[in-house]
Order: sequence, then C-alpha cells, then structure tokens
Amino acid sequence: MTKFTAGALLCAAVTTLGGCGIFGKDGYFRDRGDDYQLADSLPPLQMPPGVTAKHQEELYEVPQISGEVERGAFEVPRPQALSVNVGLDRVKIQKLGNRRWVLVNQPPDEVWPQLHYFLRSAGLQLAMSDAGAGTMETTWLTFGENPDTKDKYRLQVESGVQPDTTEIHVRHYSAALNAPASAPVDWPAQSSSPEREGWMIDEMSNALAADNSGAAASLVAQAIGGGKVKVQVMEPAGREPYIALGLGMNRAWATVAHALNTGAYRMHKEDADIGVFYVTYDTDRELSEEDSGWFSSWRSGKDDDKQAKAADAYSLQQVLANIDTSSSAEPRLFANLQGLGGAPNSNIPGYLVVLRGEGESIEVRIRNTRGQPLSRNKASELLMAIRQNLI
Repeated sequence: MTKFTAGALLCAAVTTLGGCGIFGKDGYFRDRGDDYQLADSLPPLQMPPGVTAKHQEELYEVPQISGEVERGAFEVPRPQALSVNVGLDRVKIQKLGNRRWVLVNQPPDEVWPQLHYFLRSAGLQLAMSDAGAGTMETTWLTFGENPDTKDKYRLQVESGVQPDTTEIHVRHYSAALNAPASAPVDWPAQSSSPEREGWMIDEMSNALAADNSGAAASLVAQAIGGGKVKVQVMEPAGREPYIALGLGMNRAWATVAHALNTGAYRMHKEDADIGVFYVTYDTDRELSEEDSGWFSSWRSGKDDDKQAKAADAYSLQQVLANIDTSSSAEPRLFANLQGLGGAPNSNIPGYLVVLRGEGESIEVRIRNTRGQPLSRNKASELLMAIRQNLI
C-alpha cells in the first residue's frame, strides 16, 4: 500500500468516526471543562447510633455565588502572584500614627509556636493562650523601677495583608500592685505605657528575627482569628470588581497610599477627607525599576512618563470637575462631593482610586477620570496591581 493510499484511508476513517458521534458536543471526545457545573451535592455522612461526630472544618471551601451564573459566561479570576512576598524582610516593625506592630513574613501557624518559645525564653508565663482567637495573655509581672504596680501583656496574632504573613499586635496594661490578681482585665484601646509596649515589641521582633530554626507549624493555630481574610479582590457577577479590605479606614488609606506609590503606579493627588486618589499607571515604569543596569536608566530617561508629567499639571479639583455627573453607574462613588462636573476634559490621563466604607469594611474601586467604570479585565488588572503592594 502506498503512503498516499494509506493517508487517504486514514482520513476517510477519521471522517467516518466523526460521523458516528465520537467527536463533537455529544461525542466521547468532547470538552468536559464545564461538567463540574452540573454536579449535585451529596448529603453528609451519617454516623451510626452511639457514635458522636467530631466537627471538621472544610479543607477546600466552596464560595457562595449570588444569583444564577450563565453557563460559559463565568470568568476565572486571576490568581495571586507567587512573587508577592519576594524581597520582604522576614521580620519588621510597622507603624501607623501612634500604633506599632510586628510583621513576620511567615503564616500565623508557623509564628504561633515561635511566640510561645520566645515568651518561655524571656521568663514570661502565659495566663491564657487561645489559638482560635489568636490571643495570648501573660501572667502579672513587675518591673523593678515601679514596685508599686504590676503589668500584663496581651499579644494579638492575625493574618497579614499579604498572603502567608502575620501581624502581631501588643497591648500593655498596668494596675496597682494590690489589685486582685483574679479580676478580669478591661483592656484599654491603647497601652497603659507606650514605652513598655515598645519594649515588648522590640524584644519580640529581635527574637523572631534571630530564630532561623524553621519551627514546625502549629496544628491548633491553623485557623487563627477564625480564618479572617483582610484583603480580597471581589468580582461579583454583573458588577465592577473591587478590593474588599477588612481594615479600619485609617489603616486602609495608608496601605492603599503605599501601593499607589509602588511599581507601575504613581500617585499625583490625594484627599483623605473625600477618599479619592488621582493616579497614573505605566507598566514600563515598573519594568525599569526592576532593572538596575545602565541601559535601564537610559531607557527610563527616554520619554520618561509623559503621561505622569501631564497628570502633574492637573489639580484634584480639576479632575473632579471632569467627572460625568450624568453617569448612572452604581454604586455612585462620587455622591455628595463638591465641584463635580462642569469642566469636562476627556484628555485628562490616569485613574481615580476611591475608598468607601465604614468600620473594618472598606471597598476600593478604580474608575477613569470621567468617573466611569473600566472594562472588567482592565479593572481586575489594576486592582490586582494594588493588592500585590498592600502592607
């Protein structure tokens, strides 16, 4: 049989098989990528009589979806970059106003046993340790220079803003030496002594930085703080994406401001009273900052941020006057702001980053300089660039 004849027979066979239903939508070799959407939930296993079931937490939690999702219309969100924590010091002290805390570039379940070891080594005994709440409290101790008072510390361990990081917040409390030792402590909003709080923070951060043993993770600390997530990029169906921050407004504003001065972003104007940043975004700037050679310096000098220089010429009031007040996009982020509209200029470059919310529930959205939502993909890209540089 010649090669031509064999090839012709093979083509004919493939054509025949295709007609038999092996290929295509209902065939054997079909795309099964969306089959999971047709799966049904099974009832939980029932324990036999006389056996008490032990509560088990979900290892792989399935998020709730509001409303009906059209098959084939769902867009898989972009994963968090693996290099988010690259270059981050393992232990550092962060400060916001008069608040200080320790940031450790390790997950809470690894930091928890290290804190126990530090306290034992420092001769500090624990009166309470609750891994679920992420809380440790020391027993009463006395400082030699103040024999008339006794002191107590509380360590609050939380997941950090970035993945696999830990925040340790310290609170100090001082009471009269003759105060009942068994009386519950009404922990104040701020430490009784900022100096003694600072002593604990410095000693603890130095000990954690010097600990290179790679302590094993604690199983009981795997759900510290109830598994609270401080930062999430949300992409609700039919609505614009946004970043959900489980932080107070002051902390949220500070960490977003840091992100908007990092990487491809450049912040030009800000107003904390109205919760608005005016920024530009240029990926070439981020690439030039990652390089350190002579060529990168020459390249970044050429045509260096014409967009950013143009943005510097505008005040925030001019940008707000450019907002299209006739837009019906929800939510109306710019409601009740003064000076909106009246002087439209579609050539204003950049974006507006807007923070809204109350308590420890803040939402971050990004719009163009007309105040209009961006395309879903573009908004997700810009929000993810913010999320990766939050601290």
